[in-house]
Amino acid sequence: MTVKRLIIALALAGTAAGTLAGCGGDDKKDAAKGPEVAWATKVCGAVDQSAARVALPSTSSDPKQYRRNVVTFLGDVSTRLKSMEASLQSAGSPPVSGGQGSVDQALAKLRTTRASVEQARARLAKVQITDQRSLQREMQKLSKVMVTSATYRGPKEDLRANPALTKAFDNADNCKTAPAKP
Repeated sequence: MTVKRLIIALALAGTAAGTLAGCGGDDKKDAAKGPEVAWATKVCGAVDQSAARVALPSTSSDPKQYRRNVVTFLGDVSTRLKSMEASLQSAGSPPVSGGQGSVDQALAKLRTTRASVEQARARLAKVQITDQRSLQREMQKLSKVMVTSATYRGPKEDLRANPALTKAFDNADNCKTAPAKP
C-alpha cells in the first residue's frame, strides 16, 4: 500500500461512521416506529456529530514538516474514533435481540482501530527523519502497522451485522445511508 493510499484510507476510516447518518430526521416520527428505530436515530445523530471529515495532511517537500503533518492527521483520526466510541456508548443498549453484543463488537473494533492509529502516531512522532528516504522508509513501516486500521469501515458495518439493527437503521430517517465520499 502506498503512503498516499494509506493516508486516504485512514481518512475514510476516521469518517466511516458518517455514512450511518444522513440529513437528520424527525425523532418523534422515528420513536413512533418503535424503540429500536428511536435507538438507531439516537446513534445516527450522535455518530454524525463525531464523524466530520478529517482533512488529509498537507504535503510538504520538507520531510520533517510532512511527518509533523501526518502525526497531526493521525491524532485527528484517533480523536474522531474516540468520539464515535463515546457516542456509541452513550446510546445505551439497543432494544433488539443480540443488540448489546453487536454494540460490544462495534466498540471493540473502534478501540482496536484507535489503538493502532495511536501506536502509529506515537511511533512516527518519535522517529528521526533526516531526508525523503528516511521518511519513505518510516512510512512503509507505518503502512504495515496500519493495514487493519486502513481497512476499517466504521461501526455501521458492525452494527448492521445484526438483522434487527439493520432494519432499525433502514427505518430511521436520519440513518439513510448516503454514498461515502473520498
